[in-house]
Amino acid sequence: MNEHWTSHGPRASLSPTEGARTSRTVRAVGFFDELSPGWGFPTDGTIEDAVRSSADNDERRLVAYLRRGSAIWSEMGAQADVLDPEGPTLVSAGSLLTDGVWLWRDDLAYYVDKYHLVLPGDFVKRARELDYRPPEVPESRLVEILTRDLGIPMG
Repeated sequence: MNEHWTSHGPRASLSPTEGARTSRTVRAVGFFDELSPGWGFPTDGTIEDAVRSSADNDERRLVAYLRRGSAIWSEMGAQADVLDPEGPTLVSAGSLLTDGVWLWRDDLAYYVDKYHLVLPGDFVKRARELDYRPPEVPESRLVEILTRDLGIPMG
């Protein structure tokens, strides 16, 4: 169990490996309290706090960016929409994508599209600077994120 701080105080989250990783090489976006596992990353608070009533002008392009990230971890499970239990079942919701700088869950694109979640300014700025086209992430960088940030042994 890892303890970390959110805007709501200390939180513990299960991660695949025990022990805090103090020097992350990637930034996490969209790791909300209700979505697990959190991989030991600090959460972005509750997903309900990130919901907005309307979309940014470039929301569709941001959603496309999120969907086109490089796949780094695949999960075969399914999860209900945490904001609407009667909503769709999200397949592979806990899978992870990256642009080499940021890391996010596969279901983040769904939540941004449906609920207009606010995203961190630094993430939005990067997507815009890249003209909403995530770069191809080299295999060496993917391995670094897997081993150093996610604690998954390779080899």
